[in-house]
Amino acid sequence: MKMAKPKWLLVPVLALAVGVGAMLGGAGQGGKPVYAVDNGAAVQKNTITVSGNGKIEAAPDVAYVSVAVEARAATAKDAQAKNATQFSGLTKLLYETYKIATKDVKTTGFSVQPEYEYNPKDGSSKVKDYVAVHAVQVTTRDLNGIGKLLDDLSAAGANRVDGVRFDTEKQEQYELQALDNAMANAKAKAAALAKAAGKQVTDVVTITQNSASSGPIFINKGEMAAADSAAGAPSTSVQTGEITVSADITVVYEMQ
Repeated sequence: MKMAKPKWLLVPVLALAVGVGAMLGGAGQGGKPVYAVDNGAAVQKNTITVSGNGKIEAAPDVAYVSVAVEARAATAKDAQAKNATQFSGLTKLLYETYKIATKDVKTTGFSVQPEYEYNPKDGSSKVKDYVAVHAVQVTTRDLNGIGKLLDDLSAAGANRVDGVRFDTEKQEQYELQALDNAMANAKAKAAALAKAAGKQVTDVVTITQNSASSGPIFINKGEMAAADSAAGAPSTSVQTGEITVSADITVVYEMQ
């Protein structure tokens, strides 16, 4: 005696047949396959991609003064000792006279090296003396007193001035302002292009920040007006100028 198959076994078979039929396509008019299409996936939004640039011109609020003490002697030991004596006068000026914090005085280089004298007759060379160099960077926020500071540093023992770099300690604040300007610039470009195409901007799809930077001002030694050693002569003149903080973005807008 044969037992009847349970009806629940027919359900997955029927479902499988329907699934296969959907993949292979049903027969339409003339026996041609008919395929279902998701019209929603085929619709693309009208978009426009533009770049935006913004910048801020601001007065610097901090300066980094780079100077060095150079000392020469017949031996490396004597050169280093002589340099230490000169450098002590420089630190005394900075810490006691100008009241500059120790965190704002940073050694950027120290070396003791031989200097050679070349003999053109036989092509030989010999040690002439030794040079000890101690370079420092001084951070100051008294920008109006830069010239006098340079003169006082020279008088205290700094016999090499490498330059001055002006910058800002409000970098983040100015960067946000530059980004605001860049966004306004991008919006104006998108509106103009959309109008030319007979459309209008409706929404922002994506925003990408490409870069944000500031342009510090570098003043080299040769660009400074050195003070005359005569009594009553004006101090070294240094002009601060302005720094530029810029931002660059890419924005994708939807338009209709």
